[in-house]
Amino acid sequence: MSRDVLIKINYFLVAFWLIGASLIVMHFESPEKLIQGEWVEKEWRLEKEDLHGTDDLQIQAALRKEILRNVEDLHLGIWKFYENGTLRSTTPEQGSEIEWFIKGRGHVLELRREGKQIESFQIQQISKDRLVLHLNFDLQVKGIIEIVLERKERGEQYAEKV
Repeated sequence: MSRDVLIKINYFLVAFWLIGASLIVMHFESPEKLIQGEWVEKEWRLEKEDLHGTDDLQIQAALRKEILRNVEDLHLGIWKFYENGTLRSTTPEQGSEIEWFIKGRGHVLELRREGKQIESFQIQQISKDRLVLHLNFDLQVKGIIEIVLERKERGEQYAEKV
């Protein structure tokens, strides 16, 4: 083969890889698109609890109360993630709106109110109908708070195509 043919083959392969990668990225559902919509809180739980005796139950209850002291205002019931990056509750008493951001490699959900971070979550699982969040803590705790959300049932598609 001549050098000109090899150069043409190389250009063709590079163009093929770029077009293929672009098509994959365009059709792949990103976490930002998957999270948009209404989600219903199904449960909050402290994982990995070791409960053996009554003293342990009291310690766990005190630990749970301490951990949830600053995050109880996030019990929204229905979480509405809007395309413009805002999160609103369906209950009017929740106050100002919250901004949401997906960070990292699409595995960190950060919530901010008036520019200040209020919570950070690890996205454990995200699909068209289930979202599992683990609350990030700055302190060492024995368990992890897990929040399970399920998409609110509607007749429309879970994410709009752009």
